[in-house]
Amino acid sequence: MGLLLMPLFLLSPLFTLLLVHWQFAPQAAAISQLFPVLVYAMLLLTAGLAVLMRQWHWLYSAVLLASHYYVVEMVLASEQLAAIAMLLPLLITLLFVLLQLKPKPQPSTLSGVFLLLVILFAPPAMLVLPIADIVTQLSLPETFLKPVSDSVAINWGTLWWMALVATGWLSMLSYHSANGQRWGQFAAWLAVMLCYPFILFEQAAGWVTLAAGLSLLLSLTSQMLHLAYIDELTQLPQRRALLNHLSRLGKRSAVTMLDVDHFKKFNDTYGHDVGDQVLKLLGSIMANQSGLTAYRYGGEEFTLVFHHNNQQKLAEKLEQVREAVAEYPLVIRQQQRPTVSKDGKQQRGSAAANKTVHVTISLGCALRNSGENTEQLLKRADEALYKAKKAGRNKVAFAS
Repeated sequence: MGLLLMPLFLLSPLFTLLLVHWQFAPQAAAISQLFPVLVYAMLLLTAGLAVLMRQWHWLYSAVLLASHYYVVEMVLASEQLAAIAMLLPLLITLLFVLLQLKPKPQPSTLSGVFLLLVILFAPPAMLVLPIADIVTQLSLPETFLKPVSDSVAINWGTLWWMALVATGWLSMLSYHSANGQRWGQFAAWLAVMLCYPFILFEQAAGWVTLAAGLSLLLSLTSQMLHLAYIDELTQLPQRRALLNHLSRLGKRSAVTMLDVDHFKKFNDTYGHDVGDQVLKLLGSIMANQSGLTAYRYGGEEFTLVFHHNNQQKLAEKLEQVREAVAEYPLVIRQQQRPTVSKDGKQQRGSAAANKTVHVTISLGCALRNSGENTEQLLKRADEALYKAKKAGRNKVAFAS
């Protein structure tokens, strides 16, 4: 999913539910009657799917949302509303950051149980602490503590740091691993933060928590699809996605099978870690090629799909791919690294520490025949690949 589509997709529950709440009042009122059961049911569904799929990040996030929702519902009846509304967003933000930075252990482990207890009981602890006294002792400027308005239980200082955190988070998403998990967590955090400017409005906490839960659910669904269709090592679509693509392939099309020459010997010589490095390299090179869609077929085999059958253009493109791989200098670090730090620094970047090798690939291309099914097309491409290898490897061959 594109860099722009991903955040819009995961933020859509928030925009949709806010639109329903303000523009479709009768329908919104009917939905509100189902709170808090509907909210907890959504979070329970997300947590259950996360456990089923062994995706612990979403489990911990769902528990945090449930804990926060419980506290906000209790705060509405509390005399410490303004004070808690100032410090609770900060606590929730810190916990969200903790979930983002800390490796997520299995809930059945000791560290997993501890993390769950912290997430579950840290927000409710705000209800029993002397929050108003703590806020008073902070000696903050008067403007920082001044409420935005009589109808909004949030102060200007809280709005300031919320905007600061949101800016920092968006910067991180823009420049560092902006995947579905990070965008999903940001969408959930943003929904929770919107609870505070509107905390005095009826059922505001329920609506934003429902939106946060839906964002997590969409994020989890996106992750499941990614795991099902994307190869973890090369980050290319895998065979399931390929077969789905081939079932929709037009008459004027072509398929190329390719694999690494002498890959078994390469693995035996340098080890499987270096073999994985080679496959990652191929995935990176082919993902950056225009005019084709690359897939990892399995093992060291890859498949390239073209939406045209111009053999001259195909030959030129496949030769570009072959040359890009053959000319790439693959640096192999020595397996026996120095145990002494000083020796390691001296060898780092030197010829003694690293070895540069080149790998080659063979490619076999088949132009789709009229009435040919997927299995037949792949078989002919595989036969062309065998022809390229028989001709001496590091070559491109076309099926007859």
